[in-house]
Amino acid sequence: MDRRREQVDEHQKAGGFSPARFEIERGPVRVIVEASPAKARLSDQITLTLRIEAAAGVQVRKPNLKGSIGDFVIRDFRQPLPRVDEDREIFERVYALEPTKTGTLSIPPLRIAFTDPRGQNGEAESVLETEPFRIEIESVVASETPSLADLRPLAPPVPVPAQRTPSLWWSLVPLGAVLAAVVWLIRRRQRRMVEAAPLSPRELARDELERLLGRDLAETDVKQFYTELTGIVRRYIERSTQVRAPEQTTEEFLHEIAEKETFSADESQRLRQFLESADLVKFAAYRPRGEDIDESIRRARHFLGLDSVEAAV
Repeated sequence: MDRRREQVDEHQKAGGFSPARFEIERGPVRVIVEASPAKARLSDQITLTLRIEAAAGVQVRKPNLKGSIGDFVIRDFRQPLPRVDEDREIFERVYALEPTKTGTLSIPPLRIAFTDPRGQNGEAESVLETEPFRIEIESVVASETPSLADLRPLAPPVPVPAQRTPSLWWSLVPLGAVLAAVVWLIRRRQRRMVEAAPLSPRELARDELERLLGRDLAETDVKQFYTELTGIVRRYIERSTQVRAPEQTTEEFLHEIAEKETFSADESQRLRQFLESADLVKFAAYRPRGEDIDESIRRARHFLGLDSVEAAV
C-alpha cells in the first residue's frame, strides 16, 4: 500500500474527515485530488480538481465522470490542454459540483488506471485509487438561525422619570425596527436561495476569449497564445456537440467532425485551416505576422458565433 494512503487511513481511524487535498503516487504516476471548499453552504459550488502526472510514455486511462458523482451534481467540466514539465506529462480535469442536500456528503474514490510499457509488468495495467472525500454542507440560513445560547439574561428594570410619559409613536419604534429586520432577513434568504442560471457554451467561450485578449499574450508568448486560443474553440465545440475535442489531436478531431457531419463542408474547411495554422505556431516554431494573428482571432470569433465572417480566402 502506498505510504500517503496509510497516513490518510490513520486519520480516518482517529474519527476525522479525509483532508480537502489527497495525493498518491505509484511508480511513474502521481495523482492529486483537491476539493474546495471542504465546508460550504447548500447554495455554494464545490470545485473538484483532478491532476495526473505521468512519466513520458506511460498510458493513463482517466475516470469518465458524467452527470453526478456521489451526493453532488456535475454542473460544469473543463479540461485544460495537457502540458509537459521536464519529463512528465500533466493532465488536469476541473469539475464544478453542486450539493444535493445538507449534512456530511461524500465524493467517492476515483480510479485511475495506467500502463507502463517500460516496466517489469510490460503491458499489464495498474490502478491508483484515491480516498473518498467528506464535505460538510450547511443550510443556506444555518448561520442565521437563532440559538438559545445567544440569549442574554433579563436586564434589571430601568426607572422611568415620572414627569415624562412616552407617546404611542415612540412605543411603536422598536416594533417597526423588528419588522424591518425580519423583512430584510427574508429577502436576503430568498436572494441566496435563487440559483444563478448557468452560462451557455457561447457565453463561457466569450468570457474566456475576452480574458485571453485582455492579457496581450500574443505579444509576449505567441505560442502560448495560440495554445489557449485553440483551446477555447475546442472547449466550445465540446460543450455544444458530442465531440470530445480536448482529448484528440487536430487530425483526430477533424476526422470525427467530418464523420458526424457536425459542420458544413465550408465550415469544416475553415476550421481545418484555423487549427492547422495554429499547429504551425505551436509545434513548428512558425512566427505569425500581426495580420495573421488578427485573422486567427477573427476566425475564432466566427466559430464561437460571436461575429460574422466573410467567405474564406
